[in-house]
Amino acid sequence: MTLDQPFQPYIPLDEHSFHPFPFPAEPSQPALAQPLPPITPPPPEPALQPLRWLWPGRLPQGKLTLLDGSPTCGTSLFALTLAIHVATGRPWPDGSPCPQGTVLFLSPHDSFRDTILPRMHALGADKSLIMPLSHVSEPTSTDPRAQRPVSLTRDLAFIEQLIHQMHVVLLILDPFTAFPGWKQALPALIDLAARTHCAIVLTRSLARTPSDLLQPRCPASPVLTATRSHLLLVPDPSDERHCLLLTPKRPLCAAPAPLAYTITPSPEDVPTVEWLPAPDPASLRRLATGPIHSPQRQAILQFLRACPNPQPIKAILAATSYDYEAGRKMLLRMKLAGELVSPASGLYTIATHPCLPTPIADSQSNASPSPVSVPDVPVPAVPAPNHPSIVEAFTSCGPFSPSEAQEKLFPHLIARGEAALAEIRARLAAQGSYPPSFSLSNVPCPDNNPPNPVLKT
Repeated sequence: MTLDQPFQPYIPLDEHSFHPFPFPAEPSQPALAQPLPPITPPPPEPALQPLRWLWPGRLPQGKLTLLDGSPTCGTSLFALTLAIHVATGRPWPDGSPCPQGTVLFLSPHDSFRDTILPRMHALGADKSLIMPLSHVSEPTSTDPRAQRPVSLTRDLAFIEQLIHQMHVVLLILDPFTAFPGWKQALPALIDLAARTHCAIVLTRSLARTPSDLLQPRCPASPVLTATRSHLLLVPDPSDERHCLLLTPKRPLCAAPAPLAYTITPSPEDVPTVEWLPAPDPASLRRLATGPIHSPQRQAILQFLRACPNPQPIKAILAATSYDYEAGRKMLLRMKLAGELVSPASGLYTIATHPCLPTPIADSQSNASPSPVSVPDVPVPAVPAPNHPSIVEAFTSCGPFSPSEAQEKLFPHLIARGEAALAEIRARLAAQGSYPPSFSLSNVPCPDNNPPNPVLKT
């Protein structure tokens, strides 16, 4: 439009008019608005639930507990003793009450008929409240009665069903490392304990006793991290016929006092745990500051030091007035600690006894044999009889050639060397030593080389 053209008013475009811009057409029906999700109130805060204990300070309900046992402390027997306390409802050895309930005992190594059941009878336990479980039925087309060992990765649902049906309050896995897939099943075991409020005890046997009883360092393991309580069985430093129950890990409570027990045979010759009076923690602190120095161990060391040869077990225990079963365990612990060695089956002596052969280092076993060295013994000035001194020989010869000096001086050197070696042999023989035999006679002396002693082979 130019300036000379008349003004045209703005006419709005209708829906049939041309529009230069492609505006989208309006929908024929308005879209329905999406309904908002209903506003739900926040979940109520979980009610506070106090921590429940099967054994206060040691066995929490709904948690995992690790039971470590040192050699000869009876780890499996102690785990069965815990089960018998729960099955009978007897008070715990520290006087705290024990709620009675059913125990599920998973032990793939010990037979129920010849090992677990006789121990239960010896302690007067009701076998109906302790259920053993080592195999589960898995029928096949050829064998409808087929069974397989319990697997934690496959049978946790079945175990949980047993816990609910039988009202199990204590589940023991002895030892837990014997079950396939225990590492993968640890999170599921934690959830199982929390859902069922069942106390789960996992046992493990240690290869050696921790050196420090106040701050024991047990082998690092995922199960040690997953457990909320850690029980440790160790020999008593003051009397190795007794054992101690310690609690190294206790994140849920204060440290309970250590307890003492001993393993004694019943009238039916079945080993049982007998609780003893609680030891004094102050005395344990004094004893744990260094190596174990019990009177029984010192008597054994003193006897073996006085013996010229390694001694059998019966002779050692008879000389120290020690009973056989406890003494045999003590000798084994002393051997594990490095105080005793066993050069032959059934024989023991101290590690530093002179009767033991000197060990040869591995680095010297493949090395070439070194020549035998002459003992460093001071040689006295012994005059050679009937022979002039070396100075007199030089002065008497005057100017001489090398061959003439060798002819005149060599007999004097031989005579003086023989006299010195004779004096060395006499002194070493008086001390009980027997040096190698040397001889300086008939030694060839080539030109321009001094004479050398020859070792007779």
